[in-house]
Amino acid sequence: MTGSRATAPIALMSNNPIMTSVVLAALLLLAPFACAQQQSQSCVAPHYNVVSVPLHPTQINHAGQVSGTTKAHKAALWSQKHGLHLAPIPAGYVFAEGVGLNSAGTLIGVVTTEDGSERHAFLFANEKTALLPGDQSRATSINDNNEIAGEARIAGKSATAPVIWRNRVPLDLGACCGGTAFALNNQGQVAGESYDAEGHYHAFLWNRAHGLKTIGPVDDYSSAAAINNTGQVVIQAFPRTFLYENGKLTPLDVTPDPMQPRSLNDCGAIVGSFGKFSDASKAFIWDQPHGLKDLNDLVASATGWKLEVAAGINNRGEIVGWGDYKGEEDSGFLLLPQW
Repeated sequence: MTGSRATAPIALMSNNPIMTSVVLAALLLLAPFACAQQQSQSCVAPHYNVVSVPLHPTQINHAGQVSGTTKAHKAALWSQKHGLHLAPIPAGYVFAEGVGLNSAGTLIGVVTTEDGSERHAFLFANEKTALLPGDQSRATSINDNNEIAGEARIAGKSATAPVIWRNRVPLDLGACCGGTAFALNNQGQVAGESYDAEGHYHAFLWNRAHGLKTIGPVDDYSSAAAINNTGQVVIQAFPRTFLYENGKLTPLDVTPDPMQPRSLNDCGAIVGSFGKFSDASKAFIWDQPHGLKDLNDLVASATGWKLEVAAGINNRGEIVGWGDYKGEEDSGFLLLPQW
């Protein structure tokens, strides 16, 4: 019965060439939208294609640009379209690590001296590398407003503490005794870990209106690993993992092996690694409908890859990380979802 109702209008339109053309054009316009709707219902693809990446990747933005570090210890950007692009290292420093990037492809990272005694956060944009203010600083995350999270020792402080750089000026987040800001979103919320007077570290969430708030489990050490634009925060209280949302902590202990979450997209998909020790590490993806999935089970077995760590995921579901490829350790990969 349903089929006959569906075919009747088409039969009528077949006698009207103009109407047929209009309907077909509309269907073509709506097809991508329908496909996007279907894709948005799931954060995890049923299968991924693997692409080798010529660096040790850390994050991927929504344009498919990847941040990371080359084997020669140079910070770089990479994309399938434009290849590898190195960031110049400022004078006085020898090594550079590409830590993250935003949607515009602005790269952040850390440069160090040859003996490792001094480190400094940097920003790479418009073909220029600029050091950020603060001593012994480290940049960890950048949002689309060019705000940067990390840690630095600033004026009046005896040790490094969580900061956010706005217009390249560091703002102390108010942790009493040190810590690191690991992630921030486009709303200016910052997540990380802060130390108390007894030397215990706890996951925190900060914004300009309410300041710094401890959000980890009260009975354990904890650290916030990632935050997305909806305000969800992934917290690790080794070996436990939690998702913090709207003031509530939800445990994600879905594997007998310890999890190390690393990235979270706006769809609610978490990626990272799990395993009893580093040599047994496996890359994973988790979302609410599917639970934890070993990414090795979602790629063709004939690829020659052992996916060990998933480091970043964007809102298109593309994933970067590293693993063993045909006997070569710490090889970078890009996973392209096949919906």
